[in-house]
Amino acid sequence: MKKTKVICSIGPASDCVEVMSEMVNNGMDCARINLSHATPEGILKTIEVIRQVRKECNQPVAIMYDTKGPEFRTLKFKDGGVSLKKDDTIRMSKTCILGDEKEFGVNHSNAIDFIKIGDTVLIDNALFELEVIDKDDDHVLLKALGDCKIQDNKTVNVPGVDLNLKFMSDVDKRDIAFAAKHACDYLALSFVNTREDVMAARKIIEEAGGDALIISKIESRIGIENIDDIIDESDGIMVARGDLGVEVALEKLPMLQKDIIRKCRQKGKFAIVATEMLASMYESPRPTRAEVSDVANAILDGTDCVMLSGETTIGKHPIESVEIMSKICKYVESTIDYTKHVSYKGSRGTSDTIAKLVVDAVEFSDIKLIVTSTLTGFTARRISNFRPNSIIMACCPSNHIAEKVILNFGVKPVVTDIYESTDKMISNAKKIAKREFNLSKGDLIAFTGGFPLGEFKKTNYLIIVEI
Repeated sequence: MKKTKVICSIGPASDCVEVMSEMVNNGMDCARINLSHATPEGILKTIEVIRQVRKECNQPVAIMYDTKGPEFRTLKFKDGGVSLKKDDTIRMSKTCILGDEKEFGVNHSNAIDFIKIGDTVLIDNALFELEVIDKDDDHVLLKALGDCKIQDNKTVNVPGVDLNLKFMSDVDKRDIAFAAKHACDYLALSFVNTREDVMAARKIIEEAGGDALIISKIESRIGIENIDDIIDESDGIMVARGDLGVEVALEKLPMLQKDIIRKCRQKGKFAIVATEMLASMYESPRPTRAEVSDVANAILDGTDCVMLSGETTIGKHPIESVEIMSKICKYVESTIDYTKHVSYKGSRGTSDTIAKLVVDAVEFSDIKLIVTSTLTGFTARRISNFRPNSIIMACCPSNHIAEKVILNFGVKPVVTDIYESTDKMISNAKKIAKREFNLSKGDLIAFTGGFPLGEFKKTNYLIIVEI
């Protein structure tokens, strides 16, 4: 079984039961809905597709919403976009609503006030570079530094310039409340700069009656500076390399990725690596060798999840992208001795002590499977963070809880009853384990959780049984 989880962005290439079912069967664990491009009607359609896929595949599939955030983006063009040759000029205007070959608008028009002559403007995740050569009250004049194409709703970055964008707009607030009310398991929060950003989003979720786990996307230098506080306040972190790779020097990005993942692991939070992982598969049925190495290195760094973006939204090969991503994950995982890969020191509570003992027991007694009985997913998450060499089967009381642990490394959630006794729990879990993991007579299983069963208690027991 693949331990690293695969998140797939959903779009025209994948938003149907037939394609998404194949993606799930090939290793997709979570569907990402990008609120920068989605409409309420489209989201409800996608959720219905996901629910049908869950039934057809008989697997939990989590739903992640990704907020717009204070993104600086182009507005629409008459023909979807314009192509420029090197040294061509175009105005970025405060007043233009529908772009053409002469000018285009942006979603935060006041940001233009903070752009100066000589600044560099990067379009579409820095694919295209333009220079500011003139400025007026209502526009800046840009010169293309190479051939480029500016299209609808593409990102705009101005490195080194504070554009004074408010972290959470009224649109974001409405989007977060909508997500909380419509099957949101995880909320990916864009452009998080401080722990207060996370707290503000969590308040909106709670007021809307939701319980989504918050994933803070690190996309700015300020976010890097405050990374420890942000990790403490978040449930997980996404290394969002698109905008982060524009905000910081490109050569620093690999080490920042490693450092963020290490900090997440130390603090018991899960990590996601995203952006351009298999980008050549937009068009090609096979990735480049460099992309394969990129995915492999993210797994070696200790990430819980890897993410596909355009590969599965508008790419020509969404199913193949998931299949190849899963193959890379499985192989790289098979080469890692996790007993040597993870080492933590410092004072920890009872739950972490039991979790570490479970992981040690796996190596000492050649335990084939860890089984946790969990009402909230807490126990499974703690054990996952210590990276045992065996799979963790999380016995969850509902699909809702199963979807809350599916992004944790090595966790296989199954929905079971809430048991009245440890004997009944062990008996039923053994039957499920034999069926799901092909265990044989004599194989050992480690059981752990909180006692008494059915109550929200800390992890406090470890039992080893033989099939």
